[in-house]
Amino acid sequence: MKSEFFLTEVRQDWTEHNLVALQSAIIEAERATLARSDIEQDPLLVTPNLPNYRGVLRWVMVQKQLELAVLRGRFEGITASWVDLAGAHVLELRAHHTIVTPCHLLDPDDVPRETKYRKSRRVVNQVCPLLTGFEGLEGGSLPDEELIQILLVHGGKKSTFAYLRAYIDPDDPAIYRQLSMNIMLMPVLLPSIDVEPVAEPVINLKTAVTEQDIHEVG
Repeated sequence: MKSEFFLTEVRQDWTEHNLVALQSAIIEAERATLARSDIEQDPLLVTPNLPNYRGVLRWVMVQKQLELAVLRGRFEGITASWVDLAGAHVLELRAHHTIVTPCHLLDPDDVPRETKYRKSRRVVNQVCPLLTGFEGLEGGSLPDEELIQILLVHGGKKSTFAYLRAYIDPDDPAIYRQLSMNIMLMPVLLPSIDVEPVAEPVINLKTAVTEQDIHEVG
């Protein structure tokens, strides 16, 4: 099931402003990853393990840039919290109707690597009222089982992409509902949120690192 639609509740949480903030954070994370794995600056990095090293860096940088964007007020109505997965931690972006976590893929049709955390999120989506037809729930802070569990899938081997998706089948990690357009094609970029400027922002990330992040857990 890959029908393209945008639930009202998702649109309320992830406005155009917030989608642009996601775009900016991803771009800054790629810049930070490349700057910290520059083989010209550090020739010792030239080994067959360089893709793995960059994968770990990207995993760290994407989550940190998203957290910085929240702390610096780049998002509207979004908070960030870290979830301990028995040692490793994943950043969750929480809004009124949704929880978003990042996931790197080489190709938009790739299946996210299976983890207990991701499977548990699919279990929640299977019975989530908003995904099963009961839209417009009222009330203040909703319990986790009434929130749409969303992956921010991003990356690209041949072209850059980022989508919000709700994966909905506990037994099949490939089935999802598409909840946004390609965020990286949005035309407006927010000012840089990088802690230490490295280079001018690069919109076309076709030359960015694209190796599979084998260490990603969230």
